[in-house]
Amino acid sequence: MNKTDIKHVIGKLVADKEMEYRLSEKIVEKQHNKVSFKRIASIAASFVMIICLGITGYVFWEKKPDPSPQSITSPDGIYLPKIELPKKTNAAMDMIGLIMYQGRIYTQTGTKVNPESAEKLLGEKLGTTKGNIDEWSRQDDYAVEFASSIGKQDVYSVKGYDKNFRIMTYEKTNGVTYAEFYECFNGITVKSGADVFDKLKIENRITAVKYENFDSWNYTKQQYKELQQLQLVNSFVNELKNTVPYDQKDLSYLWNDKDETNRKFVYLTLNDGTEVQLRLFKEGYIYYDCSHIFFKMENIAFNNLWNVLK
Repeated sequence: MNKTDIKHVIGKLVADKEMEYRLSEKIVEKQHNKVSFKRIASIAASFVMIICLGITGYVFWEKKPDPSPQSITSPDGIYLPKIELPKKTNAAMDMIGLIMYQGRIYTQTGTKVNPESAEKLLGEKLGTTKGNIDEWSRQDDYAVEFASSIGKQDVYSVKGYDKNFRIMTYEKTNGVTYAEFYECFNGITVKSGADVFDKLKIENRITAVKYENFDSWNYTKQQYKELQQLQLVNSFVNELKNTVPYDQKDLSYLWNDKDETNRKFVYLTLNDGTEVQLRLFKEGYIYYDCSHIFFKMENIAFNNLWNVLK
């Protein structure tokens, strides 16, 4: 599957190529990642469906704004309602991996974990996915505990993380570990960066940092550069909790700016073996995949970090 093959129909939402790039990235990245190779086979087998539903989605051929955005902005913050699954599905719909657990829908995330660390992070077994969702599924198929689009896989809590936010699939076959995180960013109100970034537990836990520009990310060149100035990174991370949230639909122009000098992708390796991807935009905005919100950092820590990402 390539970018030109991807046509995702989810709701009535604003046209935006960034989602297309993001989904292509998830498919292509896994072709280079032995941890998730089995997931690619599973996704391909079910025609790969994209969900992050109800909060965000894009009809690529539409050019008009969504008249009824589903996120709600108020003086109290931005409310991301619980995902409402489609009442009808059909063969024209595709989706990424999702898991239904305790009334929440968890979707694939930008955070990865290496095989060695995955075993150490393995918490209690929560259940086994049913693998009952595909593009022909009925509404009733979704409303089942451990309904999923990823086939049958064992699901676990993740040590050190709230299972209301993050769970993981884990399997070891012929000595090879397959593990992947799923996260829930819906049914919450986001008042500041703390409501998202505190869940990731980045602060004071960074062991290594690498980054790449938009061109490298967009074409999967993997032209990473190591960043040695951890003090700058830590100062930046310490300010994430103070950032101001903005609904992504209000900043759609950021997706349309393809100047590679205006966007960077930073990968933070933590001491538990997880790797968190953050997107930085030159204007001071930060984006974490599937959080569906931009965060604005006014602190000088952003510019200090941005200026070394050359």
